[in-house]
Amino acid sequence: MAGSVWCALALWLLVSNLFVPSYGFSRYETWAALLAGAAVLALMLGIPWLLDLLDRLLRFRWIQVMGSVLGWAAVFAVLMRFADAVRLPPDWDAAVVFFSARGLALEGGPEAVDGNYFQANPNNTLLMLLLSRYLVVADGLGAQDLRQSVAYLGAALLFCGVLLTYAAAALLGGRRAARMTLVPSIILIVLSPWLPVFYSDTAALPFTISIFCLLVVAGRCRLPGRLLLWAAAGALSAVGYGVKPTVLIVLVAAALVTLLSPRRRSWGKDLLTSVLSVAVAAGCFAGTSAVLGAWTGSLLGKDSADKELAMPFTHFLKVGAQQYPGRHGDYYGAYNEQDRIGTQQIADPQERFDAGVEAYRERVAAMGPWGYAGFLNAKLRWMTGDGSFFSWGEGRMTADDFIADDPLSRTVQDFYGPGRPGFGVLLNVWQGTWFLVLALCGAGLFLRGPPLNSRGAVTVRIALLGLFVFLALSEGRARFLYLYVPFFIVLGSLSMQRLAAGAWGPADRRRLSRQQRARDTPPPPSSDEVVE
Repeated sequence: MAGSVWCALALWLLVSNLFVPSYGFSRYETWAALLAGAAVLALMLGIPWLLDLLDRLLRFRWIQVMGSVLGWAAVFAVLMRFADAVRLPPDWDAAVVFFSARGLALEGGPEAVDGNYFQANPNNTLLMLLLSRYLVVADGLGAQDLRQSVAYLGAALLFCGVLLTYAAAALLGGRRAARMTLVPSIILIVLSPWLPVFYSDTAALPFTISIFCLLVVAGRCRLPGRLLLWAAAGALSAVGYGVKPTVLIVLVAAALVTLLSPRRRSWGKDLLTSVLSVAVAAGCFAGTSAVLGAWTGSLLGKDSADKELAMPFTHFLKVGAQQYPGRHGDYYGAYNEQDRIGTQQIADPQERFDAGVEAYRERVAAMGPWGYAGFLNAKLRWMTGDGSFFSWGEGRMTADDFIADDPLSRTVQDFYGPGRPGFGVLLNVWQGTWFLVLALCGAGLFLRGPPLNSRGAVTVRIALLGLFVFLALSEGRARFLYLYVPFFIVLGSLSMQRLAAGAWGPADRRRLSRQQRARDTPPPPSSDEVVE
């Protein structure tokens, strides 16, 4: 039921943005975005067909494997080259994270870290520490430009996200569904709107989809393998939570689905196994969080654990209930400098907490019930209507500050950033792809049967519904959706697979060898993996 609600919500947000666009930082052209979406749709159908044709022509398994390796290597090389071409000097919060990590890596002491910032924003502490350890290794290997090393790290993490998106779709829908993720993944992740900047949104992207893959595999394992995978998911969720708190939504959604959908014939045993799995994951999450806290204290000192100056979650609740004019329309629930200053001026933590609650109540009361409902609708429309994910909308980022200056980099840069000659083209391609993915996700409302009714697919929908609810109430903008882009792409590929089933008729299936059909078909879900 909740999954159907999310599909219906996705359709509403798509249709409403098509007729009444709600722009982010950049303004796209709806007609151009729709044309780009149609082209992407053709590619999503054509690429799997072409790869199937190559499989039939290249019958030797080793040739197919070699071709796959070369293809992925080409994607990796392009992503690395583009990341180097469009890297920018660190700005806004990303600058504090980078310079503190670099200082800690090179100087080795907590005095190199901006302590005031991280006491107020402890959610970025783990990202900074992990980045500092990476920079220690990069510096030890002789890296001449640590900013370039960070750009390569961001590209590597995005590449992992592409691979894991492919793997997740393969686990749920087989190889053909996985191949349908390639085009949207290349456009939205390889050519990422956030490729110029390394920050928590791109760093957390592989965490969400890797946790999901672990839990899907766990659903097909028996004890004790299932418990081990849930334990790994819990530990990985703790690390991901430290990088971006919304990563935890994946584990919570999976826990709800597994607890609330026991098998009818053996519900008692299945429920016991589910409770045990969730308990193990929760224990590993808590244990890993404690270890990370101790590690943070060992590097930054005891003051790093002091939460007296931290922004309470009621501050973000307050920020999430306001709007102000932006470049192309109002911004809903976005960062507000006056709210930040007002919160930090309150010294007592309890008073700071209470002030956030009171401000939230006052703002909601001023809108009234219907006004607040309309505000939440407008806020979700604004966040989900931006296929460039609010890129270039933070801090003082401009497209005039690229670091690389060689001819090839200059050519790539022409497609990144407002004012660049090719930016409008890439912007409309991003937007068209995003519209298409949303449409395919919403189409799940009308599609039935495996794999759309599997626990994995339901978990994705519940996680995205939880994300929407969280961002509707808290501070938010389209950037906060980016780490869940693989989930949208996976759901879209499953819907596309069902919708395109008639494109590969019986004659096509007969031409496939038995081995090829086996690779195209997803592993049969166990009876406890289907939501009844």
